[in-house]
Amino acid sequence: MYQIGDFVVHSGHGLCSILEVHTDETSYYRLETYHNKMLITLPMDKAPLFLRPILSKSDVYKALNDSVLLSDDYIKDNKERKIQFQQLVTSNSIMDTLHLLKMIYRIAEDRKLEKKTLGSFDTQFLQQAERKLFNEVAVATGITKDEAQAVVCERLKSQLVY
Repeated sequence: MYQIGDFVVHSGHGLCSILEVHTDETSYYRLETYHNKMLITLPMDKAPLFLRPILSKSDVYKALNDSVLLSDDYIKDNKERKIQFQQLVTSNSIMDTLHLLKMIYRIAEDRKLEKKTLGSFDTQFLQQAERKLFNEVAVATGITKDEAQAVVCERLKSQLVY
């Protein structure tokens, strides 16, 4: 059970803090998203489906180091790629988020060579994955979001695309 003040990662909203814990007949958590202060009410029995604890500093760095093993190959078909990206961004696994970013950074590099920009859904997934990852890395390691962004991009060996 999470406590008031705990940081958690919500599969759809990213980093959140626990504001309230209600354990009466309708047990639920009241969460606040880190990036836009949106409030979420989540029944406790649904929490295991949507929430995980924030990673420790050592787990974050292990994941970043392990990201070199992830492929940046991506599905060329937009429809199939969108399905894959949706699964990765909502999986609530930092490795899936890193994999997603690595593929999108590769797509951005390929588009740049073609003198094109990222498509709209690739851009949306990029923004969602970066927000989710940069916030967790920043809070877990005690660095700023800008520093987290630099660390992640350096580990993924990619330049920012916007």
